[in-house]
Amino acid sequence: MSKIALLSNFMEFSPGFSLTGIVKDQAEMLSKHGHEVHLFVNSAYNGEEFSEDVTLHKTIPFSHLIDYKSKLKITADHKMIVNETAVLLEKELADFDFAFTHDFIFTGWFMPYGLACQKASPKLPNLRWLHWIHSVPTAGSDWWNIREYGKHHKIIYPNKTDAIRAAEMYRGTLEDVRVIHHIKDLRTWFDFKQETQDFITDFPAVMQADVVQIYPASTDRLTSKRVHEVMLIFKEIKAKGFSICLVIANQWATGRQRKEDVNRYRQIASRNGLKVDEEVIFTSEWRPEYATGLPKEIVRELFLCSNLFIFPTREESFGLVAPEAALSGVLMVLNKSLQMQFEVNGYQGLYFDFGSYHHQFKPDNAAAYYKDVAQIILGRMRENEAICSKSFMRQNYNYDRLYEREYSTVMAESKTW
Repeated sequence: MSKIALLSNFMEFSPGFSLTGIVKDQAEMLSKHGHEVHLFVNSAYNGEEFSEDVTLHKTIPFSHLIDYKSKLKITADHKMIVNETAVLLEKELADFDFAFTHDFIFTGWFMPYGLACQKASPKLPNLRWLHWIHSVPTAGSDWWNIREYGKHHKIIYPNKTDAIRAAEMYRGTLEDVRVIHHIKDLRTWFDFKQETQDFITDFPAVMQADVVQIYPASTDRLTSKRVHEVMLIFKEIKAKGFSICLVIANQWATGRQRKEDVNRYRQIASRNGLKVDEEVIFTSEWRPEYATGLPKEIVRELFLCSNLFIFPTREESFGLVAPEAALSGVLMVLNKSLQMQFEVNGYQGLYFDFGSYHHQFKPDNAAAYYKDVAQIILGRMRENEAICSKSFMRQNYNYDRLYEREYSTVMAESKTW
């Protein structure tokens, strides 16, 4: 894997400065994908020590910043900063593969550091430079000339729409720009527990699938919770070409009988063409310590990843999992045969007959019925803009998807520059 330098002028990681969050997510993503990550900050840095997976260097020379409008106005002191920073980069980055800079070539405040990168570049022939700019470039500046940096430098812009504007403002072409969208990952935005992050690492469909449901259920109530029926609906959703993930957060899977119950439902999933431990997951099978159930925090965080909650339960006095799921922002699919569900759920959601302890229901053609249910669910999910937006953000801006689709491809292609 590569050795990567993240170059910044941070003195701290202020939560009010969006750029610090971008860099933090980037550092975490790169380290999780096996790269050796070094974060360079200002020599006067007084912030957190950061992650143990990222080496922190408090070495970028300190200077009192000026919002320059022209490189012709640079002061004698800042010319010294340019030279001092260039020497530092030549020494420190000699064996690095990549340097990621943030606004070094964009803002007047950081112009001396951008010029230092330009000056150091000829002495670092094996280094590839990716320069992030984080605002829409408008009025041109005389140091905005990507060709002056050399062939190993690319502008990184976070959207395709304005990429041509960025290229033009830097006196280049689209060949000088690469688009990499920003990370906004559920795991970091919501500060997921490490155990939840581990679960998602082991079962990536939780983050990547089109349709995701978390279904808490005691192992001795899998039948009354109608987990089988939920599987049949997911089977039909999958048949429509959608990727799926159904997580059964089952509790009390201890003792011979309960373990046999889990195995029986795993076999039901397999018989219906659902991949066990990939598309259908029983949390009691993940780690031995969770055979009695996942902690509330993990269940809550997994709910935040979901976009659907099918609840065909046979009997409930209230059904706490329904409001828990609804508060996570999902499409609610509830049991019309269980009248209390209307009251408890405020008459919101989709209602289908599944039968209940006081209302017998058995469709004439079960396969056709669950196919219809699946199609209606998919149609309603596509009509719901909030669910569509949540699903899009979850799938597209998590750091695994962005790394595979954008970061890794740009870094591989850089060998041809």
